[in-house]
Amino acid sequence: MAAPPAAPALEPAARSFLRGKHPRDADRLPAEAPVLHTVDGWVISGHPEICRLAGDRRLVIDPRAGDPPVPLTQSERLEGVFGRMLNFRDGADHARLRRLVTVAFSARRANAVAHTVATVAAELADAAVARGEFDAVADVGVPLPVHTTCALLDIPSSDRPRVAGWATVMSAQLFTFGQPPGAVEAVERQLDELVAYIDDLARRRRDGDLVADLRAALDHDEFVAFVVLLFMNGLETVTAGIARAIGALAWQPALADGIRREPGTAGDVFAELMRLHSPVRLGARRTVEAIDAIPAGAPVFFAWSLANRDPRVFTDPDTFRPGRPGRSLAFGAGPHHCLGAALAGQQGAAVLRAFVTRARLTSRTDEAGTPRLPGAAIAGFSALRVVAEPLMAGVTR
Repeated sequence: MAAPPAAPALEPAARSFLRGKHPRDADRLPAEAPVLHTVDGWVISGHPEICRLAGDRRLVIDPRAGDPPVPLTQSERLEGVFGRMLNFRDGADHARLRRLVTVAFSARRANAVAHTVATVAAELADAAVARGEFDAVADVGVPLPVHTTCALLDIPSSDRPRVAGWATVMSAQLFTFGQPPGAVEAVERQLDELVAYIDDLARRRRDGDLVADLRAALDHDEFVAFVVLLFMNGLETVTAGIARAIGALAWQPALADGIRREPGTAGDVFAELMRLHSPVRLGARRTVEAIDAIPAGAPVFFAWSLANRDPRVFTDPDTFRPGRPGRSLAFGAGPHHCLGAALAGQQGAAVLRAFVTRARLTSRTDEAGTPRLPGAAIAGFSALRVVAEPLMAGVTR
């Protein structure tokens, strides 16, 4: 995997990309420097190169495996929960857990919850349209994945706000440091409440439902960690994707008109939006053994969003073309490919269909002027104010 001659000239663009920016030259990386060494680590931006390396067991995802190890959070107690989560496990341990919990996202269960996903999306769209103006992030993007998880776990709708609150608090603790002791203690009190709630869920379930199946397959601490992960699942990725989809309806009226005419295209439209605007820009790994030119102990960064515009895989990669060939990496690749990817697609398509049948959307800001989340890993909006004008009577819903 020797770097091509263009690589040294593109190193500044790669380093800028790692810091959350997107200089023009970054678009050249996948074709001209798909594997590039920088002072910050190795940047892998080529689509085939990522697909090959993502499954290589000589790369690990757990930041605690580094030298020096990087903790997951400030709270030692919460570290114990996060450290048992599937998305921070590697090798045989990860394979064992993934095999056991794949039942949570099986096609049968996803199909069973599809009607509920559509219902929740419709409820959120109705509430947003009734207000006339709403925040695509806070009012739709955040509650939809949490409410979907609640449906997957058969959690009563009356408990959804409480679960959403816990999920938001726990998610915000990942890689957060420097908090005063009182703040950490407050988080740990909420963790106690959440664990008690999860244990109560398990006690009240019967054989055959998802919670009971998971509890039977995992030990107690792994079970708690996985349910917490389910609650947190999508709070960054799906939230960013949903807000982006709503923004597309507001900024591109022709797109909304097309889905309105052909609702069956909503899934392809959402998938293409996720390819063009990947919610996860970067994924961090570390080598435990040398891989070709990459030495052992080196930080490696998968530039998912750049790989999704690799011209070697996607013809005219900047062109919006729903249903195009080529494998999108919007939800990762390899052993850590998102288990909930299919469910995320269901949610995105449901949101698109729900809004185009209820209202015409416009935004208070254009795309360039919409505030973004800080950081380099997640590409999302911190807020997106949208005006909803209800469709006139007689429009087919």
